[in-house]
Amino acid sequence: MARWMDWLLPTGGAAALLTAAGWLVSFGPIAEDVSGRAAARLKADGLGWAQVAIDGRDVTLSGVAPDEAALKLAIDSADRVFGVRVVDAKVTIVPLVDPYVFSAARDGERVSLSGSVPSEESRAAIVSWAKKAMPTATVEDRLSIARGAPANFAAAAAFAVGQLADLKKGAAELAPAGYSISGDPKDLATFGRLKEALKSALPAGLKVVSDRLVAPIPSPYRFGLSTGGGKATIDGYLPDAATRATVVEALKGRFAGGVTDKVEVAPGAPAGFGDAILKLLPGLTRLTDGGFELTGTTVAVKGGVLTEAIGRQILDRLKALLPSGYGLAAAGPTVLPPPAQVDAATCQALLGKVQTGEKILFETGKAKLDERSIAVLDALVGGSLACVSARITIEGHTDADGDATANQALSEARAGAVAEYLVAAGIEPRRLTAVGFGETRPVASNETAEGKQMNRRIDFRVE
Repeated sequence: MARWMDWLLPTGGAAALLTAAGWLVSFGPIAEDVSGRAAARLKADGLGWAQVAIDGRDVTLSGVAPDEAALKLAIDSADRVFGVRVVDAKVTIVPLVDPYVFSAARDGERVSLSGSVPSEESRAAIVSWAKKAMPTATVEDRLSIARGAPANFAAAAAFAVGQLADLKKGAAELAPAGYSISGDPKDLATFGRLKEALKSALPAGLKVVSDRLVAPIPSPYRFGLSTGGGKATIDGYLPDAATRATVVEALKGRFAGGVTDKVEVAPGAPAGFGDAILKLLPGLTRLTDGGFELTGTTVAVKGGVLTEAIGRQILDRLKALLPSGYGLAAAGPTVLPPPAQVDAATCQALLGKVQTGEKILFETGKAKLDERSIAVLDALVGGSLACVSARITIEGHTDADGDATANQALSEARAGAVAEYLVAAGIEPRRLTAVGFGETRPVASNETAEGKQMNRRIDFRVE
């Protein structure tokens, strides 16, 4: 053995080789210790991206550094570890990108994330947000790590991904100029929520530079009006805020109890939609708890009427009021149950009470009924229905102004006009008699304006 070693190496070489081999065997655990302590120091210093390789006491760092400063910190951190002789860096520095852009796009159940993110941790967080917000979607990660992200990147990216989740199809983008979003929200309520978020829930420092969200078109496009107890409730859709405000103001003038507005602004209204609603309102006054459903261009009237004849009159008037292209549904108002029957004396009191607050009005000097008296006249129809077996005499009276013969004729014509109204509303003609007394039966002095007004009247006698 000794001769073989002497032949292989020069004199003393065998001893040197054995010494080196022993040194290597004993240094192995030391190198592992140095490597472990260097890795631990880097992690403790927040430099976990740096990977450690060791050769003897020489450390080589690898990995992707977020910037030059982080690389210098990693070199200094490893160099301070006891036992390290030399630190060599074979590190890639994250590239600086300008402009710094992040994009997220969706098409149904496919989501694509692209552009730049500042770190692997940021990438993982964004992908996780996307999967959580859109759990049924397939998320494609095409993100690249790059420097240059704005300070509010994390919050802005989370906001963009959250908005994308409310789109059926669309895209959101963060760029130096600001935030852009486009696409089709899932429904109208979602559209409103997204628009509100763009106004009031943007992350600090983020501004909207492009909003191309497309409002969904409701199907069917409808508007509803319900009334009762002096109040009105509206719901459905109107094409813009101005039309909505106009409709609400028109209703406030008719319903002292107020208007409950549940309408949403949405595109897709048929031409003349708002105009049709406004034209319908005057024709609803004769309905009890009246209203309508306007679906597309078809109006379905609802509410109660005293008689079938009044229901037909209401529908005829509404048909005439509607703009061209609009029509009425086949169904109409519901005829209310007949009132409880009373005797002639009670019926007389009912008819008299109707005119306690408001009187039947005519155009000056004529027998044409004033439209402002329709409510009073319909109330007289209701009173007449409470005594269907009784006969009613309608008496016309005038003041003493003008010719007595002319006043007589005017009183008869006015009484006849009231009778005609009642018959047209469904009261049997055989029950009614119209007579005129001219100026012969005053109830007040004709010397004053107030007295003359009291003398111009229609009275009822029930037998």
